[in-house]
Amino acid sequence: MIRKHPLTTLLLGLVLLPLPGIAKESPGPLAELGAQIAEHGIKTHATFLSLALKNLDTGPRPHSFGNSGDLFLGADLDLEKMSGLEGTSLHIEETLFILDRNTGQPTSRAWQGAVGSYFGGAPIHNDIGASQLSLLTWQQQWLDGRLDTHLGRTNARRYFLIYNCESQFTCNDPVIDASTGVLPPPYGTWGGYFKYGLTPTTYLHAGAFESNPVDYLKKRHGLDFSTTDASGTSLLFGVGRREDREQNPYSSHYELNGYHNTARQTDPVTGTSEHGTSGAFFKFQQTLWRADQGRVDAPQAAQLFGSLSAVADDKQPFRHFAEAGITFFAPFDRPRDKLNLKASHLRLNPHQLEFQRQRRIAAGGDPRLGDRDVYALETNTHFTLTQHLSLEPSVQYVFNPDNYYNPGATAISGDGFVVGLQVTLDVGSLLGL
Repeated sequence: MIRKHPLTTLLLGLVLLPLPGIAKESPGPLAELGAQIAEHGIKTHATFLSLALKNLDTGPRPHSFGNSGDLFLGADLDLEKMSGLEGTSLHIEETLFILDRNTGQPTSRAWQGAVGSYFGGAPIHNDIGASQLSLLTWQQQWLDGRLDTHLGRTNARRYFLIYNCESQFTCNDPVIDASTGVLPPPYGTWGGYFKYGLTPTTYLHAGAFESNPVDYLKKRHGLDFSTTDASGTSLLFGVGRREDREQNPYSSHYELNGYHNTARQTDPVTGTSEHGTSGAFFKFQQTLWRADQGRVDAPQAAQLFGSLSAVADDKQPFRHFAEAGITFFAPFDRPRDKLNLKASHLRLNPHQLEFQRQRRIAAGGDPRLGDRDVYALETNTHFTLTQHLSLEPSVQYVFNPDNYYNPGATAISGDGFVVGLQVTLDVGSLLGL
């Protein structure tokens, strides 16, 4: 039986609570400056995001709390407009990590170790430095825009359909996070990417990205451009099909990708290692229903989304991951709000389970093996309070949670709730930039 908790009831009420409509707001104080620099080909952005999570009754340390805050500052420079370089752009972004609480390394001592499981711990970025150069890329379009290339300091997650839903809470993929060698989204390393449009809706794409977690661990802020400590290269490639609402009222996005991580992989039980691991992931979004029956004159709609990812390597912590969910657009007659419902399944590799069992025994804990299959049910809502400010409350219940982030915990974690609240403020548009 799922246990009730007062804070869970409060968050669930907030998830489902209709809010007042959005009042029309005046342009920001720097709107004139923003218009002037835009005329010269410079588009700036500044976004503040803060994610707070509360572990109600699961994991090694129930009732724990964590918060991750990020301020993203960046600019896109249209070099065709600025200097006549046709189809050329420069992209820059710096991320400042602020308001962090209970984050850091090793994960066992922080929020992720407190909640234990991947599903509960993954949403928070475990930032340990003060800032990071997240993006510095040269973009070039060729063949009238059919071929798009990016080169520089970047992250594979910017280009492949990894986040296939409408909420940060809902879009974590354990196989991709643990096996591809790609760091979380604020962190950029050397990379190159290309995308070629076979038709207006179908494309091929591929990329190669440096895998360098040492850059993160040594707090180099992304400013050390050497590859001395790189562990390997993450190679990703795939095919996709996308129809925007302008092309089809029942918009869709499908993508099938494979990957190969050249870094050395070590078995957690036997200690044997070898270079390379491979896998694949399939993601999709499909609009199923529109209140306007396809006329595109009403915002109410429903979109199905889902994932299936797998890795063919027993040395990896997870074998496969599957999820399915639905997003309702403009619920409660609020055109810019969203409501998400999702179910997830994660299977651990046998060697990961044995590794956790051995760590528990060494700490004097439970000698049982634990369960291979982890499940989660989740609901979250995006509330647009103003043109610049939004809230995303979330309620998640995890069944058979693993202790991926804290394998040395003495007990097998019990089922329980993790609740969260994300606040997003578009500082740039608030100022008029």
